[in-house]
Amino acid sequence: MSTRDTRASTRGSRPRRMGRPPMADREAIIAAALGIGFARLTMPAVAERMGISHSTLYRYFPSRDALAAAAADHAVDAIEWPEPEDDWRAFLTATAWAHWQLFATRPGLAQEITALRLTGPGLVGRENRTGVALLGYGFSAEDSVLIMDMLAELVTQAFLAVLPQGSGGSGSGDGPGGGPDDGAAAAIEAVRERRRELLGPWMHTFDPRLRGVLADAVAGSPAAWFERKLDLFLDGVAGRRH
Repeated sequence: MSTRDTRASTRGSRPRRMGRPPMADREAIIAAALGIGFARLTMPAVAERMGISHSTLYRYFPSRDALAAAAADHAVDAIEWPEPEDDWRAFLTATAWAHWQLFATRPGLAQEITALRLTGPGLVGRENRTGVALLGYGFSAEDSVLIMDMLAELVTQAFLAVLPQGSGGSGSGDGPGGGPDDGAAAAIEAVRERRRELLGPWMHTFDPRLRGVLADAVAGSPAAWFERKLDLFLDGVAGRRH
């Protein structure tokens, strides 16, 4: 075949792409979303991170909130949650710290949940299992729902004062039993710094009898202050058990 014939046979043909095409499936998309973090999660950001088109992304998730809900369920399932044993207080304490770990290692998730932007089988299933365990401990159905709701709100509130800039991570979250990784430590420090910014300028307006306690709470570990709030909450719960 002549050079002219070779050119004619290849004219108009598309050049081959080098390398493998980007892989896209549900799990890979969720992993990319978690890598970006809830605070910065958008569909364009995920598509850019994966090197895929928006249309490919929407084949798996119809909206940003649907993707966030799936990512939240993945994050919930990755946490080691306690199993109910004989001591109801120990179970609720461990459940509270598991929630703490979830929000500390996934910055922005507390805001997502509070804004009612997402829900999913992982989140709902976790709440249901906590409620069923409370029934088993002798609490009424009404009190079980109140306790599981208030417990989740108590943890969530600790992370709402700060709008995280990081991309998340995994780790112990500064709770009992281990040191946090960089992502969780940054989230905890952001909570501490935001409390200082909000309350510091107003500290002098508090009654002197309260000022010292508040100053210690603001300057100290958010986890330590949360532990004290949790103890007070559980003391109240104790009076509701039949």
